[in-house]
Amino acid sequence: MFGIDSTYLEETYHRPAVNLGVNAGISLPAILSSADNVIGSGDLILLPLEYPLYNRKEAVSSSLVHWANSHPQTLLELPVLRALDVFAKTSFTRILEGYRGIPDGFTVSGDYGAHNLDEHGDQVNTARELREERHWNFLNALPAETYGKALSEGRFDWVRLRRFRDEVLAKGACPVFIPPPMLSKQHYSESLTEAHFYETLPYKARSSGLFWVGSPKSAMRDANDFFDTNFHLVDEARSAYTHQITGWLGSQPMARCQQFYQSLAETNG
Repeated sequence: MFGIDSTYLEETYHRPAVNLGVNAGISLPAILSSADNVIGSGDLILLPLEYPLYNRKEAVSSSLVHWANSHPQTLLELPVLRALDVFAKTSFTRILEGYRGIPDGFTVSGDYGAHNLDEHGDQVNTARELREERHWNFLNALPAETYGKALSEGRFDWVRLRRFRDEVLAKGACPVFIPPPMLSKQHYSESLTEAHFYETLPYKARSSGLFWVGSPKSAMRDANDFFDTNFHLVDEARSAYTHQITGWLGSQPMARCQQFYQSLAETNG
C-alpha cells in the first residue's frame, strides 16, 4: 500500500492496476490466499514481498493474531507450529472482543485503514510535508533489521511460493517477484550475513523457479523517503520507486514473465 503508485503503472503500461497490498504481519500464507481469489487470466502479479515473508519460520505478530481470530480459515493455511503459536498468543481479552463485535458508532481513524486508501488501493495522505515529528522520531529510532540472520537460522519458504506460482500460471496470469523499498542502514553492507542475504536473494529466487527482477540494495533508500516505518514510503518516493519498477520490468513485462516460466518448463521438462 505504501510502495506502489498504481496510476503511474496504468499510464506506463496502458492497462488497469489494482493494489492488493495488505499488512505484511498477517503472514505469507494469508496474503497469498487473499490474492488468489481475485487473480484472473492476463494479470501480471507484482510481488514486492517484505523480507520476513520469505522465511518459513516467520514470527507471529499481533496483526496475525487479530487477523486469524477474525478469519479462522487462516489457521488452516499456516504451518502447524505457527498456527499453534497464534492460538497460544490469543488473549482472553481478544476472544471477548470477538464475541462483543464492533461497537456501535465505531469509525476507522489514524494513519492506517481504508479511509486512507484511494480507488486503486494505494495509500494516501503520506506526502513528505504531512510527516509529523512523531513519525520521524519513530522512523529514526528503528534498529537495523536482521533478516539475513533470521533466514540463516530458519529456511526459505520456496515450496509455498512455487505452489502459488503454479496456481497463478494455471489461471493464465504471471507472477513477478521484486524487492520492496526499505530504509537503508550501514549494517546491511557491514554485516557479512546481511550483505550476503540481500546480494544473493534474487539469484536464489530465480534458481528456485521464480521470476525476479531488480536488486534489493538498489531499492533501499534514505530516511527522508519514508513516512513512518522502514517500508512505508512518502508519496514522492513512491512515485520514484514505481518508476524504478518499470525500469526493471521493461516495456513488455508480461512477455518477459511468460518467457521465463516457459523456458523454465522446457528446461525441467
